[in-house]
Amino acid sequence: MGEAKNESQKVIELINATPKAQKILIAENWSVTFQFKLDEEPFYIEIQNGKIALKKGTHSNPTLLITGSGASIARASRGQGDFTHSISREEVEIKKGKVMELIRYGRAITTALKEKKSE
Repeated sequence: MGEAKNESQKVIELINATPKAQKILIAENWSVTFQFKLDEEPFYIEIQNGKIALKKGTHSNPTLLITGSGASIARASRGQGDFTHSISREEVEIKKGKVMELIRYGRAITTALKEKKSE
């Protein structure tokens, strides 16, 4: 398993277990699919009904297509910077979709990590 996929899976489990983070995902019936085509095996993340799932491979019609450095996505998933830093440093690029969708996912990550620290 690649670093980005591994770190994404860890933070997804944390988000799914954190009610405050789930509120970010539930708002406005948010339903998106993030396809990651990085320097490792492709994977995608589906967000539906306030829950997130990571799946192997390529989605046929993702909401967002993200390419670039797996290490940068892994850092953002650990809370070491965020996706906007990855984009501004040109480590990742949004090939399809709106960057605001990725920023919203980043807010859920930040919220889950803060909740974990406060425990």
